[in-house]
Amino acid sequence: MSVLIYKDQKTVGVCAATMVAAHLLAEPKCVVGVDYHETLLPVYESLSAMTENGLLAWNDTQVYQLFEFLPNETGEQRIANLLGKAIFAKTDICEKQYCVPFSKELSAEETAKQFEHSVLNDGGLDVALIAVRHDGSLLMNRQTDGASETHVEMLDDDGFITAGLNVLMHTKHPIVVATGKNASEAVRTMLRGNLTDSPLAALRLHPEATFVLDEEAAQLL
Repeated sequence: MSVLIYKDQKTVGVCAATMVAAHLLAEPKCVVGVDYHETLLPVYESLSAMTENGLLAWNDTQVYQLFEFLPNETGEQRIANLLGKAIFAKTDICEKQYCVPFSKELSAEETAKQFEHSVLNDGGLDVALIAVRHDGSLLMNRQTDGASETHVEMLDDDGFITAGLNVLMHTKHPIVVATGKNASEAVRTMLRGNLTDSPLAALRLHPEATFVLDEEAAQLL
């Protein structure tokens, strides 16, 4: 693993976006996993700018969204809508290239199983963007002893289907992004605590994982 520390959130965003862009430029048919969190918005802004400037093309890229709310009465994909506004409305990705762990026809358990099978059947992710949340969760996984496979996770009154450690450990290059002083305790636990202290800490065992932090997030290291 490697740890990179930059001055501020904007620089972190450019750095992480550049890493993703390098994968797309080297292999246009690469497989990308995406998280959604406010921490990652500067990354998506940089990727959008690269796309609009003609540097990047996504037409051969397979994209997996790594978590989604369970279907509700509206039937909308709430996280997919947010990611669409953040970046994918500004790219040439078509529906068949974008996979969401969401189904109104299948059970949540079957949806989770099919999603993970699809990811691994594609050879795993080439690159994945992961945000460090203030509670140290891995996507929507909040327990260090939780399911490693894609599964249903409940949070308050909401349910999610979320990829787990199995998908990320089969990713060639996980990029973990943390910014702001509110993330500093989660970052310390992730990088300096026991492996059982944080769901994200297990990514320290991934030889190609890159942790990209700003100075505020890294202040307790």
